[in-house]
Amino acid sequence: MSTNTETVRKILAEFPNLQNEKKTLEGNHEMTFREAIRALYPTLRDMKKRGFSTKDLAEKLDEYGINIKPTTFSKYLNEAEQDEILKRNRVRITSSTRRVKKPASQPATPATDHAPATPSETE
Repeated sequence: MSTNTETVRKILAEFPNLQNEKKTLEGNHEMTFREAIRALYPTLRDMKKRGFSTKDLAEKLDEYGINIKPTTFSKYLNEAEQDEILKRNRVRITSSTRRVKKPASQPATPATDHAPATPSETE
């Protein structure tokens, strides 16, 4: 299989302008249960803090047509929680001061500079 330079030029011209179409709550479109749990995560997390069990929440979701087993629901909820943690950590990393490493060309300081003086050195 092969391609040609014209195709590659088109890709180079068009790809940088493409936007990833993220699923939002705008309009009315199909969502997987996993996507629905992620979208509902802040509310579901708060409900768990108020004492609702995973089984309670799965039953509530079933009332709205999201028929999901409590074990699967728990798995999706944990995934959504991990996504939130990763998002928070990414924000902290990008907004925090980054450490500056010494260039490799700088010699390391000898260990004796930091060692306590021995009795023979102090005399």
